[in-house]
Amino acid sequence: MASSAEIQPGGPGQIHHPAQITAMTVMNGYFLGVDGGGTKTHAVISDADCHLIAEGLSGGSNPVRLSVDEASRNIEEAVAEACRHAGLRLGEITAGCAALAGISQPIHFQAMKESLDRLGIPNLRLVIDADAALTGALDGQPGVVVIAGTGSIALGVNSAGQTARSGGWGPTLSDEGSAYDIARRALRAVVASFDGRSGKTVLTERLLERLGVKTPAELPSVVYSEESESVEIASLADIVTEAARDGDEVAREILESAGRELGRLATSVVERLGMRSCGFRVAFVGTVFKSAPPVLAAFRDAVVRYAPGAVVAPPLLSPALGAAKLAVESVVTPDRP
Repeated sequence: MASSAEIQPGGPGQIHHPAQITAMTVMNGYFLGVDGGGTKTHAVISDADCHLIAEGLSGGSNPVRLSVDEASRNIEEAVAEACRHAGLRLGEITAGCAALAGISQPIHFQAMKESLDRLGIPNLRLVIDADAALTGALDGQPGVVVIAGTGSIALGVNSAGQTARSGGWGPTLSDEGSAYDIARRALRAVVASFDGRSGKTVLTERLLERLGVKTPAELPSVVYSEESESVEIASLADIVTEAARDGDEVAREILESAGRELGRLATSVVERLGMRSCGFRVAFVGTVFKSAPPVLAAFRDAVVRYAPGAVVAPPLLSPALGAAKLAVESVVTPDRP
């Protein structure tokens, strides 16, 4: 991956401001989109029609789960890699949009904005990750997008342009159906089995091995350690998927329950937007949907049972390209936030 030294902002004459950008500049421009979550940052460079030119990857950039400095460094690294693959200097970017998890609260938004402003990305717009996911997933049409990665959130828009969201409150207050939630449920199942409150599960042996302990009695020292982050807990979700694939009923129920919870996120947005009787797309985004088929199956069932006209399908564009699309819109309509 590229080092931060590879980002070379252009001089003042190379950085365009919205008032100076013409239709020709937009048509021939390069647009940066960044999708940042708890474990991964995906940066893309596209043309004005959102055709992918280059991309870069790095670690997570959610300032709630990481420090603001670490989140910014990972964004810088992903952007540098995308620029290097595109053969561009940062100052040649027409506009950019960073769509990040963990910035729905003003204090986190402002901290990331101030940090990213120092990177010198031209005409940078900052939005929550769900905004870019919605734009990419639906490409301007009414519908709902549900993101299930380290955390979870749903966002929707109806034909009148009204929007609503559900979830996205972080690991303590919500994140139902997320990788973190799946892992947390698995750990609870292990200690419940150890207590004799529930049946045996292969999750016990597999989770203990992953965490490097010999008995569930040792789990508190690992789970409640100051060094234990929610991102690290979330990484245990893949063990649940593997156990379910191998026929463990406890693991399968955890995944199906996660799918139902994600379905509730979607249907709560549908209800608030008055779309239940309409036909619309419900797009699913994130590692949980990709890696755990039982989650997707339960999610689809919950959504279609509530809104029979809904079509549960993958996004039309990736969240990172959705962010690039928002970057294009920000200079075509510069009065947008």
